[in-house]
Amino acid sequence: MLVHLLISLNWQSVLVLREQELDIHFSRSLETSGITSMDYDTSSFTEEHLLTILGDLEKLLQPRLNVLLLCDVTTSVSVVRQLSRFCGTKSNSSVDLCHVSRVLVVGTSDDLPVLLDSNIQVENVALVELPSRHQGHSSKARMWTLMFHPNGRAFADVALSNDTIINPTDVFPNVKFGYNGRQFTAVMKDNSFGYGYITVNKRRVFGFPFCVLNLLAEHMNFSYRVISPREDDWGKNINGSWTGLLGMLQRREADLASDILTIHIDRTAVADYLLPPIAETKQAIMYKKEDDVDEDTFLLRPFQPFVFIMFGVSLITCMIFLSFLILVHDKDEFHSRKCRTGAWTIQTITQTTFEILGATLKQGSTARSSHTSEKILVWAWWMFTIIISAVYCGTIMTTFAVKLETQPFSNMAELAAREDYKIGYDASSITENIFQNSHQSVVMAIKQRVQDLSARDPDVFSSNGTKHLQKVWEGKYAYIQDSLLIALSNANCKLKVIETIYGRGFVAFYLPKWSPFKQDFRNRFVSIDISICEKYDWNESIVVRLSRK
Repeated sequence: MLVHLLISLNWQSVLVLREQELDIHFSRSLETSGITSMDYDTSSFTEEHLLTILGDLEKLLQPRLNVLLLCDVTTSVSVVRQLSRFCGTKSNSSVDLCHVSRVLVVGTSDDLPVLLDSNIQVENVALVELPSRHQGHSSKARMWTLMFHPNGRAFADVALSNDTIINPTDVFPNVKFGYNGRQFTAVMKDNSFGYGYITVNKRRVFGFPFCVLNLLAEHMNFSYRVISPREDDWGKNINGSWTGLLGMLQRREADLASDILTIHIDRTAVADYLLPPIAETKQAIMYKKEDDVDEDTFLLRPFQPFVFIMFGVSLITCMIFLSFLILVHDKDEFHSRKCRTGAWTIQTITQTTFEILGATLKQGSTARSSHTSEKILVWAWWMFTIIISAVYCGTIMTTFAVKLETQPFSNMAELAAREDYKIGYDASSITENIFQNSHQSVVMAIKQRVQDLSARDPDVFSSNGTKHLQKVWEGKYAYIQDSLLIALSNANCKLKVIETIYGRGFVAFYLPKWSPFKQDFRNRFVSIDISICEKYDWNESIVVRLSRK
């Protein structure tokens, strides 16, 4: 029966570890079935002996080890722990044995709690309980597999029929199909502002990368937690050891990078990228649009509170001054009619108010002034309101019209020549690699400008994108980054991006080098529909963030 189980599992080779003599019929059945077997008596072996055996077999039985344990539960637990230790020493090999190896333990249901409490690191472990000889042919075998769940691991029943497995992938599901709620660690920079953010578990995660990560989790049935790199940067290579996000991948502190990184030859030494790439990119220059209206014409800007206040003050002053002139000029008439002072004053103020408001609204007035000074004042106010209204009508029309923008620069060379502009970029990003290795005079000039400025302002090399964005908003600052910044500029018309001809590359998601999940993720990555991400309005989040600056 055991041979039938191994055949239904599609095992081509098996390492048998036992404590008693192996049944000769079992060995012959394996040979007849075409299953290559190597068996060892573990009763007299030490841990070092076991590690030596595994080291030899790892070369022979790639890409995985199929281990059959015919031992008591204590010995089985010890063997699996040693297998975990062996896998840990091979984390950078082409095969991660903890993930792809398969262990089948022959025991009883009483062994399940012992195996579960042993904190087994090997991912594919199953226990089969064979019927004893005295139970007869009526009894059936039972099988359990160690599954991942959001709260840990637990054994689940596996359906058997006629001593074979109905669905072989139910026994070791982590090899090909899904991860059954297993939690992956995804690393992402805190300041990846380029695509907006949403909040997950009280932590900000950023739009498009998170969207793709969520789709992968749904399709591959895994959970995840998002962490940020210690240095909060993409990563620099310092004598073979990387910092930041890439350093966490190199040290296997994360299972994948849920940020998107530009593909570069230096980075592929410590991380594998998922194909196809997300996008093609070049270096781009972000700056804040300069105001077209000069400070000298501030009073002609529409909708400015200061303009309305000054116009109201002028209107009231003109009314008071005109009322004063009328009262002075008509005082003799006032005395001859023997009018009451209050009534005369109110009548005069009402007359001047309608006269000035009529001029302001270009509606005219029935009042007629008989003195030259009054006529000059009213005429001056008429001319003032006519000019102001004409100017404002034209200004408002041009405000809503499409204007040709005069760019402060249109390429790297012109930017290098603008001494009034400060320049900065992320020194831990791919921009640094491009600038460091380029021999073009324009790129070298930009590099030197930033280098000189860093002595006074170290933030021009900051890996914190928000700091660069704040400088852009302050004006006269150019932030050089990949052309994915266009998504950010689309969210606010004040931000402008100019694409350059430098630094053509591709961006993709990364996994640690030699990750055992690489093929699974690549296969699923091709099949998911990335366009689904468009249903999320990440730009709305960007606008909210920019409005708070």
